[in-house]
Amino acid sequence: MSQALAISGTPGVGKTSTGILLAKRLDVDVLELSRLVEREKLYSRRDEVRATLVADMEALERYLAELFSQTKRTHLVLGHFADIIPDKFLKCLVVLRCHPKILTERLKERQWTHAKILENVQAEILGECTSQALLRHPSEKIFEINVSQHTEEEVADFIEKVFSGQSTEFVPGRISWLQTLNGQVLHRIMEEGRLP
Repeated sequence: MSQALAISGTPGVGKTSTGILLAKRLDVDVLELSRLVEREKLYSRRDEVRATLVADMEALERYLAELFSQTKRTHLVLGHFADIIPDKFLKCLVVLRCHPKILTERLKERQWTHAKILENVQAEILGECTSQALLRHPSEKIFEINVSQHTEEEVADFIEKVFSGQSTEFVPGRISWLQTLNGQVLHRIMEEGRLP
């Protein structure tokens, strides 16, 4: 039976690039959930509006449970729904957080639609990935890192410390964009659907 390490976070926070860098350091297998869902056809439908596949979460959870129970190799799981990992296989999960203004610029560079950017920026403001992780797993397995002003190498260093049990400074609940955003900006994003 293997153990899973996981990196979650809103699209655009740097999960994949940081995860690939970290996997090389730790000599673990990388499992990108979005690619897995597509490759193994673990989806229920295609969402044309968002231009994405809708994962079949029950099928995905079963697939992961079978995979982790059949191997002893550690996997680094990457994805904004990495909380789907069955708890008995999860060692710890790090949620990467990024300031909404920076995240907006990153998603604009990807040429995403306004609606798709807005949905993800709102999810980041609300800390949706952290909330989902805390619903499924004990809080001592969940960590949050503010990546807004850090390089991939620095973030990988932080995560490596968390995974090795050397750092407890990244406990969830310390990051709140509600405190850093001007009230008018927050209203425009959340109520009017306008990006910062």
